[in-house]
Order: sequence, then C-alpha cells, then structure tokens
Amino acid sequence: MNSTKISKKFISKEELQRRKAQNFLYLLIAKGLFEDFLGPNSPFTVSYIDKDNVVLLLMGNKMDPFISEGLVVSKELFGKTAISLCIEQNRTVEVKGSAHTDKIFKDWSCTASPVRNEKGELVGIMSLSSLSKYYPRYAKGIISALAHAVENEANLKNALNRVELSKKYIEVIGEGNKDGILLLDKDARVVYINSSGADILHINKKNAIGKDVSEIVDFTPVILSVFKTHKGYVDKEFIIDSPSRGILHFIKTAAVIRDKDGNFAGVVDTFREISRVRKFVTSYIGAEARFTFQDIIGKSKKLKEAIRIAKIAAKSNSSVLISGETGTGKEMFAQAIHFESNRSKGPFVALNCGAVPRDLAESELFGYEPGSFTDADKRGRPGKFELADHGTIFLDEIGELPLAIQTKLLRVLEDRVITRIGGTRSLKVDVRVIAATNKELNKFMEHGEFRKDLYYRLNVIQINIPPLRERREDIPLLVDHFVKKFNTILHKDVKRVDESFIAPLMDYDFPGNVRELENIVERAMNIAEGNVLKKEYLPETIVASKAEDISPMDTMKKRLIEKILLETNHNISLAANKLNISRPTLYKLLKKYNIS
Repeated sequence: MNSTKISKKFISKEELQRRKAQNFLYLLIAKGLFEDFLGPNSPFTVSYIDKDNVVLLLMGNKMDPFISEGLVVSKELFGKTAISLCIEQNRTVEVKGSAHTDKIFKDWSCTASPVRNEKGELVGIMSLSSLSKYYPRYAKGIISALAHAVENEANLKNALNRVELSKKYIEVIGEGNKDGILLLDKDARVVYINSSGADILHINKKNAIGKDVSEIVDFTPVILSVFKTHKGYVDKEFIIDSPSRGILHFIKTAAVIRDKDGNFAGVVDTFREISRVRKFVTSYIGAEARFTFQDIIGKSKKLKEAIRIAKIAAKSNSSVLISGETGTGKEMFAQAIHFESNRSKGPFVALNCGAVPRDLAESELFGYEPGSFTDADKRGRPGKFELADHGTIFLDEIGELPLAIQTKLLRVLEDRVITRIGGTRSLKVDVRVIAATNKELNKFMEHGEFRKDLYYRLNVIQINIPPLRERREDIPLLVDHFVKKFNTILHKDVKRVDESFIAPLMDYDFPGNVRELENIVERAMNIAEGNVLKKEYLPETIVASKAEDISPMDTMKKRLIEKILLETNHNISLAANKLNISRPTLYKLLKKYNIS
C-alpha cells in the first residue's frame, strides 16, 4: 500500500455514544491511569479501541494525526498496524516506522496490547503511538503493563459488583422468606442469618455474624453433624431441648457448599418451625372447615335446638359429643362449630375411628418415630393430634376406638400432651376435640366396651341431631337445596319439583337420613328429562313403600328392624340373632318393608 492519503471510515455519533456506554468501566479506568502517565509535555498519544476496531478514547497533548474518536481502524484502509495486528492476534504487538505497509506511517511507531475480561475474552486494546524519534524502547512493556492494569481493575470491580449483587439477592430472598436461613463457612462461623431465622432462634441478627454457630444458641446445634460427615439432608425432623425455650420442633434442610475443587466450604441451613409445617400440610390436604351454620338446612324444632346448642359450643373450648344416626350431618355440625369458633384460622382434622384398622389407630392419632414398627415410614410421621394443633380434631364413630387407645386419648385430653409411638419426648398440643357417634354409648359402657371417664370427658356439651324421619317438614327444603346444588354440578336446569315427587318422600322413613335424600335427588336429576322432577324419577322402593297400605303393626315391625340394623351396623347375622329370627326370614322382611 503506497497511498499518500487514507480514506477514513467513521461510525455515527449515536453509535459512538452507545459503544462508549458499553465500555464505560474500561474507559474510566484507562483515563484514570493514563492521565497520570501522560505528562503535559508527553509526545505520546494513548488510545482505547474496542474489539471492533473503533476508537473510543484518545489521550495526550500531541495527538496522533491519523486517528480520532469514532474512527474504524481497519486493516483494509490502514494496512499493517499494531492496532490491527493486536486485534487479529489477541496479543501485544509493536510496529515501528518502515514496518508499516503504508508509507504514510513511516515516521511513526506504535504498540498495542489487548484488554480481556475475566473469561479471557478480548473486549478492546490499549495503544500507544508517537513519532519514531520520540518512541521509547520500553513502550511495549509500558503499554502491556497498563493494559493489564486496566483489565485487572475492571475485572475486580465487576467481580465486586457481582458479589454485592449476590449479597443483595441473598438478602432479598432471605428477608422475604418466613423460613430461617443460616449460612455457615467451613469453620461453622455465621456468614449470614435472615430475620426469620434470628426470630425463630431468639438471637440478635447482627451480633451473630462471624460467631461460631455454637455460641449463638443455648443448645448443641444439630447442624454440626454435617461438618463431621460433609453430607447434608432434606426435610429432616428435629426435636431439640433448649434450656431457655423448652422444646424446639423443626423441619430442617442442610445443603453442603463446595468450592470449585470439590472441597467442603460451608453449609446452608434452612429450618422451619413445626407449626408452619403443620399449617401447610393441613392446608394442602384440605384439613379445613367448609361448612357453616348457614349450610345446615331445616326449620324443624329439633334441628333448630341442635343448632342452638352447637352455636353455644362454638363459643367454648370444651369437648363436644355429637350423636345422631348415619347420614344426619354430624361432621357438618362439627365443621360449623369450628368455623365459628376462635380456632377457625387453625386446622380442622377429621378421623373416622371406625375406618382405621385397630392396630393402626394409635399411630394415626399420635404419630410414630422412625423405625417404630415394620413398614413404618423411615422418617417417622406426625399423628392427627399434631396436625390439628391450634385447631379442632373431629373423631367420628368414637365408639369404635379400642379400649387401650381410649385410655391414651383420655390422658391426652387431660394433660394436653402426646407421645409418639417409639418416642420418649412429650409434645404439647392445643387441640379442641369434637367426637361423634351413631351408637348408644351408654350400652357400650354397660358392656365395658367404652370407658365411662372418657365418655364424661367428651360429653361436656352434647348435641343430638334428629333423624330425617323426625323432621319431615325439612324434606321439601332439603330437596330444593339439593336441586340447586346439582343444577350447578350436573349442568342441569331443573326449575320445579312436582308434588308427586315430594309426596312419597314425606312418607318414607329414610334409614340413610339426609345423605340418602341427597342421593335420591342426585339420581333423579341424572335421569330426569326436562326441567321438572316427577314421581317417575324416584326409586321403585320409595314409590312402592308409598303405594302399600302398611298396617300400624307392620310399621312398628319395620321401625324395629331399622333400629336393630343401625345398632348392628347392618350386620344381617347379628340383626337376625337380636330379632330372634332366621337370616332368610329377615331378608324377606327387608324386601317386604322396602328396607335398603
């Protein structure tokens, strides 16, 4: 290239400003360093060029006449220069006088050195140029050292900025978390603890930083085991004795931190008080009251009296015993009591004692420790009483509880503490008990099948829910309620209930009570053609019972059979023995009287 004049290419002012902003930190550092290096009489020009050959910064009193800010220093236009070779080869390059391919630079010498980020990627170059007669022999070493100084300071500031940003992220995440978060270094010193963690442990957050974790609490920290094994754990339960605070009950997760070489570097300890865990679990499994007193449909005197007593019970923390036949709505009453009590924000946990195998009843109620029995969860499990802490536990079919469990239940009601199977620690529980039965517990007590002291402990407030046959005036109201309910669920549009549909129901005895009526209405709405419920949509057994003219004696027999069936939980053999008739005879009577 033998040109006497170079055709120059410039970027726009807007683009120049954008690139300067992009390289702001490098330009700022370079300017600070080179302003000290370039004295008032310095013959040198120092420039910063980005990785795309664009000049972003010029410094020096005797400016290089060939370059200016915004200039694109391309090899095609300038030929062989230190700048173009440095960018091309990513190393420090020096070009003097006649070594330039363009004769216009024959009196000039230049050196250029790369500036790299922390990943080793080229972000720009620093260049020093001057007339050859002023060009020092140490220029290459100087510009290389200054380029390294720029990149080191920039990389350090970037790293510090990232550290500060990381700390802010940790603080934002930590302070927004209701769980305790504790960061410990490899020597078990506290690097960080969030406000929730400090509150849970009752310690001063600022005073804890830098201290050994053993110094900040009055018990031996269980996290120390991780420092011995270098192995973490997930959602592990710990029950700790604190001299100043008593029993501390946590669910903890310990995550081990390792450095880039895989060496143990510390632990992140997260811990949650068991009360929050229970609240989450009970919410997740739907352990909450859905029904209120407004959901109990009826206007009969007996039902209104039951509701009156239930509302009194809602204002108390005393135990409640609800009695009533199957399907009368005992759990609905229990939920309504909880919903209007001062425990309404706590869990409502229900357990059907008749549905739990006898050998598992104790573990269901009180929980168990790891390895307590064969097939047990290796992590242990809380019982229903723990899950119901600060709320209500509803024990349906309480008469089915084994006597041994009745004894333990009585102790819990008196002492308000439970002990898990296989455990030694007593855990305090604040639970309101509502029990229910469809049996006559007085007879159970006479036969020694139910403890009298437990009965009296449970039967502080007694609520008797009448069967549907004793409040027949409520049947039309309930039918209307169920029609509205199933219109929504089944996407139906039933607008009217015909008298022919109601009349047979008014004469039916409903051994299954409200639950049976709901089933009848749901069935009718599924098969109904049109928007009116009529007699033809009722089950044959109900229509037949209405059509038959049953004598008063038959009516008495029918009611006796229904009563015995309820007492024996519909066990045909036991019912036949109590009635002193054979099983075939009982089956004939069931068919005759349309007893389901």
